[in-house]
Amino acid sequence: MKKTAYFLALLTGIAPPANATGGMTCRTAGSRPIQVSLVIGHTTGSPLVSGRLVDAGRAIEVRAVQWWLDASELRLLLVDPQATRAELALKAKKNGRFYDGTIVRSGRARWVRCRES
Repeated sequence: MKKTAYFLALLTGIAPPANATGGMTCRTAGSRPIQVSLVIGHTTGSPLVSGRLVDAGRAIEVRAVQWWLDASELRLLLVDPQATRAELALKAKKNGRFYDGTIVRSGRARWVRCRES
């Protein structure tokens, strides 16, 4: 019995952590909103698993080439699938439960609010 308890404690100590994911949704205000949906890994480095861009109800195919997420700031750069042009740049600071900031798309800057989803 003592050996079993020791073995179970040893296994518990070397078990790998759960690699869960979460999400972030960013949306501009107005009649033609831009929405960015992100799937983010909750592991060291907060890896971006996937990103989706919808502009005025139309899905735009994008790739994330740079991102930063920590307790105070979110930054993101999305490009077209061939990585020849920037589709969207996002920079937001933590504001209570949200991240508020700016999206730049097609040379136009707009206010954005991001929240966990």
